[in-house]
Amino acid sequence: MPLNRWLFAALGLAATAAAAAPEYKWTMSYLPVTGTTYYDAAQVLPERIRKATNGRVEVTANGSLVPGNRLLEAVRDGDVQMTMPLSGYYTASQPLFTLGALPGISESHEDLDRLLDSPYGRALREMYARDYKAKELMSAAFCPQTMFSNKPVVTAEDWKGLRLRVNNAGTAVLANVLGAKPTSLAAGEVLPALQRGVIDAVLTDACWAYGAGFYTAVKHASVWKLGSVVPWNVLVNQEAWAQLPKDLQQSIEAELGKMEAEMKKDWQAKVAALPSQWQAKGVKYHVVSEAESKKVHDPKYMTPVFEAWYKQADARGVDAKRWEKVARDVVAR
Repeated sequence: MPLNRWLFAALGLAATAAAAAPEYKWTMSYLPVTGTTYYDAAQVLPERIRKATNGRVEVTANGSLVPGNRLLEAVRDGDVQMTMPLSGYYTASQPLFTLGALPGISESHEDLDRLLDSPYGRALREMYARDYKAKELMSAAFCPQTMFSNKPVVTAEDWKGLRLRVNNAGTAVLANVLGAKPTSLAAGEVLPALQRGVIDAVLTDACWAYGAGFYTAVKHASVWKLGSVVPWNVLVNQEAWAQLPKDLQQSIEAELGKMEAEMKKDWQAKVAALPSQWQAKGVKYHVVSEAESKKVHDPKYMTPVFEAWYKQADARGVDAKRWEKVARDVVAR
């Protein structure tokens, strides 16, 4: 090969190698809750960022590195550069997280969008920055929170005596008020607990329940409007983010903006498919009637739920009534 052609080829190979070598290596923590939009995003996000940055940013997603109740602290402390926290693990310590999971607040994807675009959403992002040294890069929704059980739970009376796994503080208070016995379990313990009869029911993301094979342990799915659409998001450590050149920051933000729009379409498709999927597995799919829903939303049940949240928030210096008014005003539009 002539020298000049060899030189050009060598330069081309060197340029390709340089482009392929990541300048920034990040680890992202998440929980492997299969079947959810959250899990789907965790699987594709590293490759999306790699392509968007031409290989300059490499993200390694790890679903076992950090437990669910340490996802925010891990990004705060720099143990990981990115995280996908589940707010349910933090409702006892961060009252703002509880608001969206309370009955009558976020009952649709549109409700959630309005909440996250409101001053409430800005307050959450300020909390991430202040308390966890993190910046939000994207947010999306879990599939509707649904009751899975071996008997139908379609009336207020059906809750009585139910040993119910809950995933946040607000739902735990509601379960108590309705006469159930709330139980806290890690995600990986729920299906075995249902199979062994340790719990009677679980209120959780319907897509995760399907992906995790809950149809092997339950016979009924009941859709309640009790804070049914809750968010998940992607955060990045502020220091790691600041180390990126502006062009890489812009590329990542643009790509995750596209992902956010795609996640909403994916959510709509997943939710539309749920009834037939569950029924095909032998699980009866109930949509709770408006009449029964109104019974549960009666002040005799809701007042204790919200009063408990006010008390929890007040102890942490959060003006719960102010944020409740903000939320109700935006979702009523």
